[in-house]
Amino acid sequence: MREARRRRVLASASLLPLVLLLAAACADDTPGKPLPAAGASIERVTTADGLALDARLFAPPAGAAERAGHLVVLLHMYHADQSAWWETARDLAAGGVAALTLDFRGFGASEGEKNGSEIERDVIAALAWARERGYDRVVLAGASMGGTAAIVAASEVGGADGVLALSAPSSFRGLDADRALPELGVPLVALAAEDDVSAAESLERFEERCAPGRCQLTLLPGRGHGTDLLETREGPRVRGALDALLERVWG
Repeated sequence: MREARRRRVLASASLLPLVLLLAAACADDTPGKPLPAAGASIERVTTADGLALDARLFAPPAGAAERAGHLVVLLHMYHADQSAWWETARDLAAGGVAALTLDFRGFGASEGEKNGSEIERDVIAALAWARERGYDRVVLAGASMGGTAAIVAASEVGGADGVLALSAPSSFRGLDADRALPELGVPLVALAAEDDVSAAESLERFEERCAPGRCQLTLLPGRGHGTDLLETREGPRVRGALDALLERVWG
């Protein structure tokens, strides 16, 4: 009896990883509950392949010196969701610039499966949403995979005045920023931390691929990655880079 019980326990234990894997897969395919974001409206961005992406619009408060028709679209990194950008979005709105955050497909409360090779479609959908809402001046700011997707989308369809990329890989699951960069017709500001080795190497590749005068590339001290850079001592410098880009392309 003891031996039979031991075999049952071992059999159950061997199945546990599979059960957890299946549970995780199911969780990835099911949109979560939308997160509340103080000061923001809930928006729906629909992709060309029919997915509804959960988004938040942070509009300047009444009475603010608003830049009418101007929008910053903030794109999250892989191990995060749109909430990683909310503090920045609120700061932008307080300064008179509307900001849109969204969860990529399969993340947060957005529909679909997590598929890094398709997320440039989500960025293109955000650009289309912006045009429909009357925003004719748009800057894309992306962290890690969000930065790669921003570069690829902006080079493919245009519609952006500039791109900020934090720790963006030169390639990510089929997205190829290396190939896209020569076609990018707007300013790119890219930053990475020197001890974030892969991101720092990607920055070197960007330097090789960027058209002369098109890209401003900055290697920062430390090891922060993506939006985590905003929480490091280099955070003000990162935010300053975004502000400088907005001033450069919008005046």
